[in-house]
Amino acid sequence: MSIEKIQRMLTRKPPDGRLREQLFWLVDIVYACKSSGDKALLGQAQLVEQALGDLGAYLETGDTNALDIAATRVQEFAHLVNAKVGRAQK
Repeated sequence: MSIEKIQRMLTRKPPDGRLREQLFWLVDIVYACKSSGDKALLGQAQLVEQALGDLGAYLETGDTNALDIAATRVQEFAHLVNAKVGRAQK
């Protein structure tokens, strides 16, 4: 998948307030990054997959530290993808 296609995915507004739909939106972007052929995006996508595992740990145990780790990782991923896609547009 090309960087341009990822950029189009990012311009779609993520679903408001529904965790399940937001997670599906995020997972779609993770898979797109993994198939992009870009090594940096692939590495970041793999880290986000681990973060989603941390989110699962939070849901099972209530450990807020796991939730914080997952949220931080997803935010870092969002910044990296936006930066990478922004550079591709120029």
